Amino acid sequence: MMKRIVQFAVVGLLIVGSRYMVLAQEKADPAAQKVLREVRAYYEKPDPVRLDLQLTLMPAEQEQEVRKGHLVSHGDKFSLDLGPQAWYCDGKTVWIHLKDQKEVQIHHARDASGQSPFLTPRDLLKRYDNGDYLYAMTGTGTENKRAVRYIEFKPRDRYDDLTKLRLSIDARTPEIVRFEAFSRDGSRYALDVLKTTRPASVTAQQFVFRPADHPGVAVEDLRLD
Repeated sequence: MMKRIVQFAVVGLLIVGSRYMVLAQEKADPAAQKVLREVRAYYEKPDPVRLDLQLTLMPAEQEQEVRKGHLVSHGDKFSLDLGPQAWYCDGKTVWIHLKDQKEVQIHHARDASGQSPFLTPRDLLKRYDNGDYLYAMTGTGTENKRAVRYIEFKPRDRYDDLTKLRLSIDARTPEIVRFEAFSRDGSRYALDVLKTTRPASVTAQQFVFRPADHPGVAVEDLRLD
């Protein structure tokens, strides 16, 4: 489940309840579609972007945990650092650094058919088009001292681990302010975008994990040739 949460975090859409809200529509809300297209166009611009993030984990009947980090994205390349985990992708290879275990896992970014087993920022922004969720505008509010518009997502699969996703988008711009996910077991997860920097200053080395920079790290190559 945590791997899925971190994958959502890679969006800045992207993370996972006290109350389940049923969206009555059997088709996605056209108004929500329009806003999501604007968000997608904003984050698919060719210039690099940096998001300063705060991830709040609220497991059911446990104390919440707050992690701060950042996401740097440039096309299909990205690096994500969120406390005990860091992800690197240069467009061809994905490195997942498990800091507490002093281990890095290496994967292909794409399989032989060209599909990605991971949700890159661009992949995540396209997910609303694949029919997995029903979604609709559900009002306005305030998050992180910013006026926002809410879009809520309901998975079509009634057995999905997640019961609801909520995306908060700035009322005046296509910037993502907050993403929340609600789990079937009552856990809740929130990802706050504290700051957006664009264009961001990036180097090719930011998207590659170098074991030499992490003495003692164990390398597990899970790529299948």
